[in-house]
Amino acid sequence: MNKDSAILGLIIGLIAPLLVMLGFWKFQFGHTGLIGFYEVMVQSGNLPGLISIGLLGNLGAFFVFYRQKLDISARGVIMATFLYGLVIVVLKFFVL
Repeated sequence: MNKDSAILGLIIGLIAPLLVMLGFWKFQFGHTGLIGFYEVMVQSGNLPGLISIGLLGNLGAFFVFYRQKLDISARGVIMATFLYGLVIVVLKFFVL
């Protein structure tokens, strides 16, 4: 796969926030199980905030692509960020 492709940026943009959220769970709530952590986030209404914190991973990925002059991959990360933003809006206003 080409290093400068929107698909690569989209894939990394979808995975990076998940890794940040898993890291947040492990370091802050490692004593609880992952499913219990998810249930607490949903019940307390903090799931959109957790996803927003996870998007910091996309910020890092975007700047790595930008500094390496891989502009099309950076666009893929931006697309993934907008998808996560849509999920946050739906969760915030229609579900939770």
